[in-house]
Amino acid sequence: MQMAGEPAALRTAAGWAFVAGLCVAGAVAIVALLNGSFDDDDLRVVGSSLGFSVFSSTGAAGSALRRRGDASKEAFGMLTMAAAVAAFGLLLLALWSDDSDSAWQAFGVAGLVALWSGHASLVLGARRPGDSALVALLAGVAVVALGIDAAAGILAVIGALDDTEVEGVGQALAALLVIALLATALPPVLRRLQGARVPQRSSRNGLADGVADVAERLGAMDLPPQAHAEIARLRELVREEAG
Repeated sequence: MQMAGEPAALRTAAGWAFVAGLCVAGAVAIVALLNGSFDDDDLRVVGSSLGFSVFSSTGAAGSALRRRGDASKEAFGMLTMAAAVAAFGLLLLALWSDDSDSAWQAFGVAGLVALWSGHASLVLGARRPGDSALVALLAGVAVVALGIDAAAGILAVIGALDDTEVEGVGQALAALLVIALLATALPPVLRRLQGARVPQRSSRNGLADGVADVAERLGAMDLPPQAHAEIARLRELVREEAG
């Protein structure tokens, strides 16, 4: 089922969902602390609310990527949404089930997949036709580095790695996490710096950039599949012209 509205409305809805989950978790924690009783049910409600906040935002990132008009991005966006729904469902099962060991393990796998795919959806969705080779490289590094960390985490969750092996690669995984964070944070800064270095553009490049901007706005709209196919073709023509 597709969510109605443009990405701006989708981001707003995801933001309100995130806020609502945090507010519920905070309210339950405050009431429990004031009553002097913070029992298992309170922890379950807080965990459920926080999970709703996190995985609703993750699913929204995948839904936004689906609207890019590209078949591969649409498929990856669907994967992200499915992982977010599965992770939240398994979290509820693990929190509220009496026999939850297997549910926690399943949640660990689905949660890591959801978080990685949500991050990748944000990084890929931020790509622009005019991005430099360095920005494109950083986007790939961010996705791959965090993917390796997520894969190692999944192996640890399912018991494929013992404690000694986890400790042996822990420093390398931590370094990869830092690399992923840097590669995620740098592209927006580089886009601004590279734009500032080019005060004037030729009329040819200006026309291509204008067409690319129009295609970007059209791709964000809720249009029929045939229209998105034509938009994707228009983007391809712009890339060929820019190249």
